[in-house]
Amino acid sequence: MTDLREERRQELLRNAGGQTMAQEAPWPEILEELIDRLYYKPGWMFRLDEADRGQGSRGLTLIIKITGPDSYHPERSISVNHYMLVPPASYDRRSWCWWLFQQIMLVEQHEAMEFFRIGRDGWIGQERPYAPAHGPGNDPYLILQHGTDLDRRTSFTGQVTS
Repeated sequence: MTDLREERRQELLRNAGGQTMAQEAPWPEILEELIDRLYYKPGWMFRLDEADRGQGSRGLTLIIKITGPDSYHPERSISVNHYMLVPPASYDRRSWCWWLFQQIMLVEQHEAMEFFRIGRDGWIGQERPYAPAHGPGNDPYLILQHGTDLDRRTSFTGQVTS
């Protein structure tokens, strides 16, 4: 490891309170080429960047920027960035293409969870059973199904525990 790299590593350790993780892989040239040539939907843009993703997390990131209706105010248009961690891998073209498609599907799933509502009285105040968890430490692409306390206490045979 070069002295400059070791200095940077020590700086990262200090900034992270002594705890950090590092991974290395060759630059994903194939992924970069695929992104340069990618077209998905109007209002969708893709780029690679060495990005600060918040919460002490930074590194090579696929940024998927979508512009479209706001899920809380669909009469308004907004732009949102989705930050997808690029794995430290040296995939072939087929594998990078599949990985790229999977990231798009995660964003689509997230947007579906944002827009899915139960109720007919406008957009405000409706039930959002699959609303993504956006808070710190949460995976906003994970589908969460919130059951009732009774659901959690009922076994597959229908017996309810206390």
